[in-house]
Amino acid sequence: MVTGSRKTTRSSVTTTQGNDKMSLIQNLRQRAANLLFGDLITAQVQAAAVQVRVDDSRGWDSLSAGPADRPWAERQQDLTDALTAWRKNFFIRRIVTLTRAYCVSGGITITSKDPAINEFVTTFCSHPKNRLATRLGELCNELTRSGEIFPVLFTNRADGMSYVRFIPAVLITAIETDTDDYEVELAYSQIINAAQPKSWIGIAHRSAFKRGRGGPGGHLKPLMLHYAVNRPLGATRGEGDLDPVLPWAKRYAAWLKDRVRLNRARTRQGILEVEIADDSLVEEKRQQLQTANPLEHGLYVHGPGETLTLHSLNIRANDAKADGHALRLAVGTGSNTALHYLGEGQGVNYATAKEMGEPTSRFYTERQNELAGFLRDLVTVAYRRRAAALGLKLPPDFDPQLVTSVAEVARADNESLAKAALMIVKSLVQMRDAGWIDDETAVKMAFKFAGEPLGEKEVKHILAQKE
Repeated sequence: MVTGSRKTTRSSVTTTQGNDKMSLIQNLRQRAANLLFGDLITAQVQAAAVQVRVDDSRGWDSLSAGPADRPWAERQQDLTDALTAWRKNFFIRRIVTLTRAYCVSGGITITSKDPAINEFVTTFCSHPKNRLATRLGELCNELTRSGEIFPVLFTNRADGMSYVRFIPAVLITAIETDTDDYEVELAYSQIINAAQPKSWIGIAHRSAFKRGRGGPGGHLKPLMLHYAVNRPLGATRGEGDLDPVLPWAKRYAAWLKDRVRLNRARTRQGILEVEIADDSLVEEKRQQLQTANPLEHGLYVHGPGETLTLHSLNIRANDAKADGHALRLAVGTGSNTALHYLGEGQGVNYATAKEMGEPTSRFYTERQNELAGFLRDLVTVAYRRRAAALGLKLPPDFDPQLVTSVAEVARADNESLAKAALMIVKSLVQMRDAGWIDDETAVKMAFKFAGEPLGEKEVKHILAQKE
């Protein structure tokens, strides 16, 4: 036992000495790290501390910057419902298609009075990666559904050309604005997934037109723009045209589905009762009706010994006609669409239909002008980005002198247009002879009143033919 006690004591001494050596080595390593990399370790710890955020919010709090903006959860639900309804509800699809057909079906042409700028405008709009002319329908649809569009410009550092892509409004969760002015938009937050949010700089961001390293061909960060309609005063986000009518469009679809279902049930649940005078023939007649149902063939022949009675459901279909009309009227009124635009003439004549369609035409004209204004601003920003990429300086009040040409929403009769054009041309000739206007202004005004406004290129071509 004495020998065993000595061995245990020696083992304990060896372990203690080993621990002391390990502690000494760790202390030496710590001192060496502090001497060589102390400042780097401290900086990394501080950076990690800055990145850590504690979310003690209640959940779906408002992320909007404007005082009149709605909570994002409510806004996101409306955007999702509008897209789903456009995909599945025929009434909503018709309303969106009508807006696109009247606003952009004739095209929107953008030109500049400056030949050099006009060359860029033409190249930018028709570039294979942009194709703005073919995207007008998509842009108009998105404005109708969401009330806002978010284009992103990616600028080529070599030639300064910008390529445009669009982010759906339902993915933009927040807009960062100036603390003193909510109308100055600095950045946008896009949700890709819960772990990877993405941020885009806005038009008012300090890097919007600032080149990175690399000289005249320096890199420009992708720039997001924001255009909205139906924007309440004090809000940063727009509202879709469909938001007020979505519940009623769903009710109409449900009502129509019920009518079809009930009529089908009435047809399938019709009961034919056959009363036979001879009881011995009842079973034979039952087998005969099971083999050849007269409800399906539409013809039944019987003798004087039988009595037929047909029982059917009475769903009072005529009483529901007013309900369907009320629902259609609610959807049409809320979407600024007259019912005869939706294929319901209601027996009105041409003059009445024309007066009923006047408010709708004015709405389409206003949306057309808003879309044209958005495109002018987009082209202007793209040109400014080109100048920044190439190292060119533009004045603060730079004006690209852009002109947009659109097709008239409400086209009058050709005879009325011809008479109006003849009268205006005579008046313009007299104004030109009196020295009030020049030839270029006279040509522009003449074609404008004729319902076919021309761009700068076409006007100059006409004047050149005169010379």
